[in-house]
Amino acid sequence: MAFGSEAWLRGVIAEAVPEGSREQLWRMRRSALRIWPGEQVAPDAAGSRLGGRPLAAPGTSWPTWEGDPLDLLAQIDLVEVARLLPGNPLPDHGLLSFFYDTKTPAWGVVPSDPAGWRVRWERGPVEPIALPEGWGMFPAREVRWEPLVTLPRATEEYVDFIEAMEDTSTTKARSALDDAIGPGPAHHQLLGWPHLLQGSMHWSCQKESTFHRGDRPQYHPDASLTQDDWDELETDTRSADWQLLLQLGSEEMPGWCWGDGGGLYFWIRRADLAARRFDQVWTVMQC
Repeated sequence: MAFGSEAWLRGVIAEAVPEGSREQLWRMRRSALRIWPGEQVAPDAAGSRLGGRPLAAPGTSWPTWEGDPLDLLAQIDLVEVARLLPGNPLPDHGLLSFFYDTKTPAWGVVPSDPAGWRVRWERGPVEPIALPEGWGMFPAREVRWEPLVTLPRATEEYVDFIEAMEDTSTTKARSALDDAIGPGPAHHQLLGWPHLLQGSMHWSCQKESTFHRGDRPQYHPDASLTQDDWDELETDTRSADWQLLLQLGSEEMPGWCWGDGGGLYFWIRRADLAARRFDQVWTVMQC
């Protein structure tokens, strides 16, 4: 059975999880696409790729932060994704482009500046954006897709998952469920459950975005919150509404190293995704 397939995951659950919790856990599965970097392609190639030169509507300027261009990390062809993952929550046309400030990375455990990343949906005709003078770009590589079915890792702080795992706390069960996301360091993946390296990110997205975008200083990332504070956050925006959009792992080539060889995660609330508000994406780095 192929790693990440439905049959394989059913086998993992049957072996590791008590019978009474299996179906509840299985209902939490999420489909995803693993991204394998392929051969180098032209920097302005159409279709899905990692790196290269962004394609955007005519007249679009290269996005910047504090005077420096943001790096294009990934360009996703949504027609390809719709064909490989029918019924997924993304738009079924256009390009989704992910930009990030790799010069001064924004950690998810310190006050992040959302201007340090950008996600753009290009839904019409596109052309290559003019390269800023003196600025390089990551080599463009084609994308090879692999469909996956993912489950939450054992350290996920997702209420339904915690309830499902109440009687499955054995070392064997937790280890097997972690393997369901994938062994080793974070890999490249679109949608699904994330490969956690430092615990759940739902609350991190919740707290940081409320501090920055909600202009509420009591939710500064370094603040110690009372239970009432946490309850207020949950009431306001519900941490469980956050879902992974894109996960990128570290690579020696082209020099992507997130912290100490960790992962970079782009998150969005389900309501924002449904409304195509990609300007509301939040980013977390783990290592």
